[in-house]
Amino acid sequence: MKVLFDSNENPFTSSDIKHRIENFGKSYNHVVHQVIENSDRLLDKGIFRQNIATLIPNFKMARKGPLEGIKIDEGEVQDPKGIIASCWKVVGKSAMALKELLNQQNKGRVRVLVEMAPPVQEEVAGKLWVMFKKVVPVCMGEYTFGLVGASKILFAILPEVALPIDNKQWLNVFRTIDYGDIIMAMTAEITKWEERSGRLLDDCSPYENFTLPAIFNVMAMKARPGRRI
Repeated sequence: MKVLFDSNENPFTSSDIKHRIENFGKSYNHVVHQVIENSDRLLDKGIFRQNIATLIPNFKMARKGPLEGIKIDEGEVQDPKGIIASCWKVVGKSAMALKELLNQQNKGRVRVLVEMAPPVQEEVAGKLWVMFKKVVPVCMGEYTFGLVGASKILFAILPEVALPIDNKQWLNVFRTIDYGDIIMAMTAEITKWEERSGRLLDDCSPYENFTLPAIFNVMAMKARPGRRI
């Protein structure tokens, strides 16, 4: 996996990363800012529903398939197929417990992913993997295995540690469906990039509150085959 490094193992420069975030899309940046701000210190059923309904349409996943119709209309969450409700049923309590664990770390939210002690990082990755496996069946449809939808739902509710992943990333960038392994690999690569570059990854973002997974996602999208790095 090379997301923050080029084919010669050289770390991308901070200015290059900043440029890519700025050019990734104003819509993405705005929505990610919304879900991060909305779930700053608290995660409850209302925020859970609001964040998913805010993020999923931005990823163009509400047009068809299992997540079709999810949106916010006149300030109200629309969940015509009951997908958000089902997700809350299977992982709502786990998500709130994980949020509380992250709050207990007393680390800045933006950098909590890499600032936690290694045993806690492994615990968080393991909990995300368990949650992921519970959400996948909910997001499964006739033409989808549910991996993409599940990863993006987790990112919507826990943007400080979860990573949204699209089809090409599963197949060609990460090459595994073990979500916990991907979270640990992301954490390790961010740490390696910071050690090699002498910079903090969050300093590369033009947006003050962008979490490390939000930044990493932009670079991972650029790392897909067929995309210019």
